[in-house]
Amino acid sequence: MYYSPRQMTVIALVATATAASGYLLYTVIPVPGLKFALLAPLLSLMVALPLSLLRKRGALLATCLVLAAVMGLINFLMSMAIAIAGVITEGLSWLLFRGAKTPGAIRATAATFPTISLMITAMIAHFVTGSRLLNVTWPVFGALVLLTQALGLLGAWVAEQVLLPRIVLARQRFERE
Repeated sequence: MYYSPRQMTVIALVATATAASGYLLYTVIPVPGLKFALLAPLLSLMVALPLSLLRKRGALLATCLVLAAVMGLINFLMSMAIAIAGVITEGLSWLLFRGAKTPGAIRATAATFPTISLMITAMIAHFVTGSRLLNVTWPVFGALVLLTQALGLLGAWVAEQVLLPRIVLARQRFERE
């Protein structure tokens, strides 16, 4: 897994922007279980960017590991959940799509990351801290998983349709100058 300095910069910028904006949103949103669902568009958008820009094996995992390192300064369990979710999502991406290289595979992989993060966080909370499924019932948790996946798809779509064309235009202008 070799990355050029430009690619490493993309990964680092995305990870730190995700950590900063995610932490701000996480502290502002008052509803306990809904925090993950409302963060899903941001997480999937931020995961879709390096997947689309780099299109390299392990880009998602590298981004998640950098994000986990940054979040480890705030909360170790959150850092552990992000790293595990990154490994599982990267593995699923390779298992189902042979890597996230097509727009549909990138969209599906980016949308799945917040959902897997939610499930891993619920398991860590249950087995490590002893709290029961983020203090929600099974039907509510199932609805939360579906809502997280739907909002993850929305975030990945916004990254693909809105942000990436603008990034490509900015890159082309920069290279012309």
